[in-house]
Amino acid sequence: MGDRSALLRELMAVFDELPAPLRDAINYAPEPLDPKSLGALCRRHGAGNVLAMIELKLKRRADRGLG
Repeated sequence: MGDRSALLRELMAVFDELPAPLRDAINYAPEPLDPKSLGALCRRHGAGNVLAMIELKLKRRADRGLG
């Protein structure tokens, strides 16, 4: 459970750095966003590297055997 909490903190840190229009679009999406929809939203709002950053953190975590 601690690993999940750490990941959520990392995701929130990335989220807090996003441009305000992108944060609003994510917060007010009519349905929870799957990764593909989130990627499209990020590209539309000029933050296409957000998923890459998250995926890199997940890969590093997996490579370390933490999840």
